[in-house]
Amino acid sequence: MTSLRILMVGAGAVGGYFGAQLVAAGRDVTFLVRDARAAVLLRDGLRIHAPEGDFTVTPTVITRDELHGSYDLVVVTVKAFGLDAAIDDFAPTVGPHTSVLPLLNGMRHLDVLRERFGSDRVLGGCCVVAAQQEDDGSIRRLYGEASVTYGGLVEDTADAEHLADIDAALSGAGFATRLSDAVELDMWEKWLLLASAGAANCLMRGTIGEIVTVPGGEETVRAIIAETKAVATAAGFEPREKAVVRTETMLTQQGSAFTTSMYRDMLQGFSVEADHILGDLVDRAHRLEVPVPLLTAASATLAVYSAR
Repeated sequence: MTSLRILMVGAGAVGGYFGAQLVAAGRDVTFLVRDARAAVLLRDGLRIHAPEGDFTVTPTVITRDELHGSYDLVVVTVKAFGLDAAIDDFAPTVGPHTSVLPLLNGMRHLDVLRERFGSDRVLGGCCVVAAQQEDDGSIRRLYGEASVTYGGLVEDTADAEHLADIDAALSGAGFATRLSDAVELDMWEKWLLLASAGAANCLMRGTIGEIVTVPGGEETVRAIIAETKAVATAAGFEPREKAVVRTETMLTQQGSAFTTSMYRDMLQGFSVEADHILGDLVDRAHRLEVPVPLLTAASATLAVYSAR
């Protein structure tokens, strides 16, 4: 396997968890973080709490002012509202042979990254991990498996050998990986789940288990899923049956404590990815003339919260 230099942009719940696993597996990973986060990581290490056991790694950490040279793979794990600032930070590390792999929610970020770096530099990607950053700076994976899916967006995004090197560098590091030949569809299918769940959580203010136990709760969730599926289909990415069934099953499970990170952020008074997850979806629906009254109501609810 060719040894790749990997830059992990961010060391929060997503970047911290996957990056720590890669470090533990012996990969060459550097974390680009803000000064305050760098101080915590240098003092305490990158600490991971997970159902299968806790561990700590000693990360290589740099800040914007310390950047030098290019990397083979830049993995972007910041929240959507921090993307523009992050791009300005890591842009000097993108060289002629660098691939940029964003693990953000939704689809809007792809246009932003391709406009800045060109389509031949940007990969498609999505991840699944239920994790959060604790007050002490550690990362806690809450439940379930963690996975990363990635692949080229256009035929010339990356040659087969380079994609194989990326696949080898990310695989075998304590989380599931998949090199996909239909990564945009994979991203839309994740958006189906995330937007539907986020809309349900934030509109009805509860966990999935709490929502489906009340009169009309399950029917509302299924209607939200149908709206999201209709937008994806109209955009040319009709979700596969397996993804639809998985979403419906997860979001109608009795007693489920499932919530999205967007809802958890809202409960704690933090900034939320409302525009990227729901606002952009509603905008696409309007352009495609797909009626989405429930998604629109959820997006408006989050817009009021964000403005406040």
